[in-house]
Amino acid sequence: MDEQEIAKQKEFINKVKDINKRKNLHYHILTMGCQLNENDSEKIAGMLTDMGYLETNKQEEANIFIINTCCVRENAEEKLFRKTWRIKKN
Repeated sequence: MDEQEIAKQKEFINKVKDINKRKNLHYHILTMGCQLNENDSEKIAGMLTDMGYLETNKQEEANIFIINTCCVRENAEEKLFRKTWRIKKN
């Protein structure tokens, strides 16, 4: 990623942060799959934090709920479908 693209992303993050001031917004990230997914989730969490969101362990409290899964590993995909079925039923 070049410097110009990074500058655009930082500008966007700062705009969202200004919009979110004093709104007490939360995010929850559900990560399934490999270590690359864990790394991607950490990056996403950092961006959301920079935008003024607070992390929550309860998906019901989240204004943003992200499911980060691996389509290469079938086991992770199956877990996702089981998890979303439980969410839908509740």
